[in-house]
Formats: sequence, C-alpha cells, structure tokens
Amino acid sequence: MRPLVVLVGGIYHADAGNLLREKAEVVALDNPAPAEIAAALAGAHGAIVRYPHRVDAAALAGAGKLVIVASSGRGTDSIDVAACTARGVAVVNNPGLGTIPVSEHAIAMMLSLSRHMDLSDRTVRAGGAWAKRTDLDVRDVNGRTLGIIGLGLIGSEMARKCIAAFGMKVLVYDPHVPAAKAEALGATMLSDLGELLERSDVISIHAELNEGSRGMIGEAELRRMQRHAILINTARGKIVQQKALERALAEGRIDGAALDVFEEEPLAEPSPLWDLDNLILTPHVAGLSGDALRELAHSAVTQVLQVLAGERPRSLVNPAAWDAAMARRASPV
Repeated sequence: MRPLVVLVGGIYHADAGNLLREKAEVVALDNPAPAEIAAALAGAHGAIVRYPHRVDAAALAGAGKLVIVASSGRGTDSIDVAACTARGVAVVNNPGLGTIPVSEHAIAMMLSLSRHMDLSDRTVRAGGAWAKRTDLDVRDVNGRTLGIIGLGLIGSEMARKCIAAFGMKVLVYDPHVPAAKAEALGATMLSDLGELLERSDVISIHAELNEGSRGMIGEAELRRMQRHAILINTARGKIVQQKALERALAEGRIDGAALDVFEEEPLAEPSPLWDLDNLILTPHVAGLSGDALRELAHSAVTQVLQVLAGERPRSLVNPAAWDAAMARRASPV
C-alpha cells in the first residue's frame, strides 16, 4: 500500500510534488483551517508543512499513523517539535538552502535603505527630482559598521559578503557560538547586545526564534541605536517588537528599517506599517529565489520518502523520536 502524505499549505516546486506523487498518495491543502489539517493528518503517514500553517499538538492528537513531519524550509516554527517527539513522530528540516538568497535579500535591503532608493523613486515620479537630488541624504555602506545578530549560516554569509564587497567592519552578537567563529570571518564578537546596537550603522538580524530571542529588540534596544542607523530583519518577525519599531520609525529615532518577516503572518491588510515612509516591506520572500524553491521542495520530499522507506534522513531535528517513528512505520495503527 502506498503511503499517504499531506501537503499543508502546498509545496514550493511542482517538480518535487510530482516526485512525491510517484511514490505516495498526496493530499494537498492549499489554505487549510486547523480543523482541516487535523482531519487530513488522521489518516496520513507523512506531512510537509509550509509556514505559517501549523502542525501542533491538537493536529497530532488523532494522527495515529503519522511517522514523519517535514518543514518546507529551515525553520521549524510551524511544527510543535516537542509534541511530535512525545508521540514518536520524526521531524526534519532543510538547513543551508536559504543561505545565499537570504543574505542577498538582506544586502539588497541594506543598499536600498542606505541609498534611499524608495524615496528617490517617489521623488522622480512626483516631478522636479533634479532640483532635489542633494536632499535625498544618500549614504555609502563602504567602510561602515554592520552589526549582525545571529552567526549561523546566513549571518556568516552576510558577514563574509559585506566584508569582501564593501570593506565593512562587522560586529556580531550570538551567545551560542564561540568568538573564534566570528574572528575567522574577520568580524568581532561582542558579549553585550547593547554595545552592538550603539556602535552599528546597519543592524541585520539572522537569529533563530527561541525563548532567548523572542522580542529581544524592543523599545529599550531601539533607543540604543544611532539616529542614522537602519534595522533589517529577514529572520523571524517575533524577534522584533513590531509596535516599538513602528514608534521608533514614526518618531525618527532611527533612520529606517526593512522587514521581510512580521509578528503575525500574513501581515494584516491594511497595516499601520504601510504608513511609514522609512520602512521597506517584503512578504517573507527572502529565501524564496527560484533555485532555492526547487532545492527546498526536493529536500523536504526526499527526506519524507527516506523516512517512509525506513532510512534515516540527513536533517533529523528530533533524534529521540526516531526509534518510535520506525516502530510505528513497521506497525501502523
């Protein structure tokens, strides 16, 4: 009997979906409510979950046949990993595939903010731009100080690119990695987040969302930033307290910000963020280049099929659940 795999929120690339359909029966839920997810998982052997949809404890409660849940990307925000582990369900993710596109997106945001590309565009469209060119306050990034919060794969690539391309001085805050990792990149590790905020011209967030990082950039932290500084977040929206950022931008306490991620996604429409001229918004697309979409989808599908065939996958998030998952695979309910 072919296994049943549920695509919660669809899949990033059709080729990977076709590969999955060669090996399994597939149920695709494009925009499901929580009750629909739970109902589909009740008979499923595997699932691939696309953010911001969730597979939580309630969805798992009736999923007696479920062996494997895969994230569509690197993050596992959409999956209650603890609940999966408790029920003996393996969880996989797809690390490393967003490194290039997310770092490029963050750099594009940095350059757009520093050179006021959005303001220049509006000025040209309004007419009379040539008389106002020196009022645009365009700034170079070359030689400036970049503060990176989170030195994982993406943060490291951001540091490497900005040092090599722009000669930027790079400061890093990440209590989970050794200072030697920053030094090997030519960056300086700081033990105090406040010091990084005070010294940086550009701050780019690349941290994972956890209890230590949730809400870590709030009113007090934004007040420590320099007036001309800019803030970029391509990591997770809940790392930045959105209302505090709105106030800082509206009051001109920092020069600008760029967000690819938000506290609640999709972003409400209309949103108070729409009214801020010193803010660039993109719809959580930093990691979704064409190449990355194909690679992410194939990685998720390949790992699901591996687990359903009894093979240990390359990116098992919860090894403690492996034996139980294999036992369920061998004796499905």
